[in-house]
Amino acid sequence: MIGLQAVDLLGVFVEPAVICLVAALVATAGLRRILNRIGIDRFVHNRALFDLAVLIAMTSLFILSLRRPGR
Repeated sequence: MIGLQAVDLLGVFVEPAVICLVAALVATAGLRRILNRIGIDRFVHNRALFDLAVLIAMTSLFILSLRRPGR
């Protein structure tokens, strides 16, 4: 668990939210491939908006997972 403090990556301080966003982009890309094979397009009216909503939800879940218990 890295906590909610800036992380030093090769001399550049990066906020954990940015790291979570990158991880969510990768996870969303994988999830998109799985949902394409299932055929989710039949149930989704606006695919771009659906992808954005999934990205925001995944990013939020990753950020919430960084919280330490008891705080």
